Amino acid sequence: MSINFTVSESPWVTLRRGDPSFQLQGPYTMATRASIEIDVNCPPEYRAIITQAHKQGWLSAVATVPKDDPTYMWETLKR
Repeated sequence: MSINFTVSESPWVTLRRGDPSFQLQGPYTMATRASIEIDVNCPPEYRAIITQAHKQGWLSAVATVPKDDPTYMWETLKR
């Protein structure tokens, strides 16, 4: 019995803090492509746990974008 499968390149790219295209830069502003947002209704004890996890590096922001995203392509070309 044999199994056939096809491998294709993903149309997506995952960006992490420190990757060149994670930071967006305009003429007067800089922004990260992804962040973590905690709702104002989040109980304080959960907020503290999430904050601690982020400080320890156990929780981080990542962005998944299409490889053909114009902003991603422009940032890649500028390098």
